[in-house]
Amino acid sequence: MIGIVISLLTGCLTWFISWGFIKILFFPKNALTMGKYLWESPLYQMIKKLPIDNLIEQHKSNSFTTILPFIDANLDSFFKERLVQKLPMISMFIGEKTITQLKEVFIEELRQLFPDLIGQLSKSIQEDFLSTLSIKWAPILETVLIKATKKVRWISFFIGVIWGWVIYLFLMYQ
Repeated sequence: MIGIVISLLTGCLTWFISWGFIKILFFPKNALTMGKYLWESPLYQMIKKLPIDNLIEQHKSNSFTTILPFIDANLDSFFKERLVQKLPMISMFIGEKTITQLKEVFIEELRQLFPDLIGQLSKSIQEDFLSTLSIKWAPILETVLIKATKKVRWISFFIGVIWGWVIYLFLMYQ
């Protein structure tokens, strides 16, 4: 009788340990501070280390030259069509040479602003990604992982039962 109790207790203990390892990946959703120690979910720590910033940094300079024709065409359309429609008086004072000069000034200003703009955008995207992950996807992922590891937890339970019998036999024949 005592052998069954010991083996069932060790089986349950190993089942709870394996379940706890899975749950601890997602807990806590927000970092906990205990004195000088900070505990954060391992999953969120890994996500924060994703190289989103590095990927965007690598493409900052190349991406501006890539979208330059698009910017040029839109500025041209803006100065020749939309500005004239919105402010007809300006069309009398703006010629082709002035439009070209204005486009050059705007493009140079955009060239200087673009890295900072992309940096701010990447920071915003990363914050949105983390909040979306923690609010929407973490519970779904946790449920999927709990279901996917059901066999592992049962295997750990049976290993615990075997360990319990080994402990019981060791204690009996000592």
